[in-house]
Parts: sequence; C-alpha cells; structure tokens
Amino acid sequence: MEMIKGNGEALGNIDLAPANAYQEVVQNISVILAMVQKSAPMLREMGISGELYGRPLPVVENTLVGYIYDQIEEYEPRAILGALTFERDGLTGKLVPVIELEGLRDSDI
Repeated sequence: MEMIKGNGEALGNIDLAPANAYQEVVQNISVILAMVQKSAPMLREMGISGELYGRPLPVVENTLVGYIYDQIEEYEPRAILGALTFERDGLTGKLVPVIELEGLRDSDI
C-alpha cells in the first residue's frame, strides 16, 4: 500500500516516462491533489476547488472527502483507493489529504 500526500512534495521529481503503471498512477494522484481547479487550461475541472481556501478546517475536511474520491475516480480510474485521512495544522490552517492507494484496476478501463 502506498500513502500519497497532497502537499505537492511528490511532484518535485516528476518522471515523464514512469517505469510502470503503478508509478504513473501515484504521480497522477499527486497531481490531482496538488492542483487548484481552473488552473490548467485544458482541464479546468481537475483539482481541488479554490473556493475552499480560507474556510474553516472542519467544513473543508468534510467537503473534500467525497470531492477527492470523485476527482480520482474521474481522472485516474485505474486507482483502487483505501482510506482518506487528513494531516491538520491548526496553527497555519493547512489541511493535507493523505490517500491510501491499495492497488490498480486493469488498464482496460
């Protein structure tokens, strides 16, 4: 099982030709979690909604659970997801989603 954090750290070493499908899916999920909606010209609906920034953490956390699952199902359907948890920092107001990737579906999807 792979734990993927949505803080953008995994994107420091993007591989444009991943060695296998598993690495590709991990990288794609990292991009989805780090992207703000409407920031990519051809994929305006991909990413986390910018309207959530600045809202109370409990509200954002509850909203993001379903939203993140929907985003990954839409843009990376090969992923089999496990738990979704959050790392909270109340002092800075940061909320970092952490996805548990259990495996991959067949690539025929």
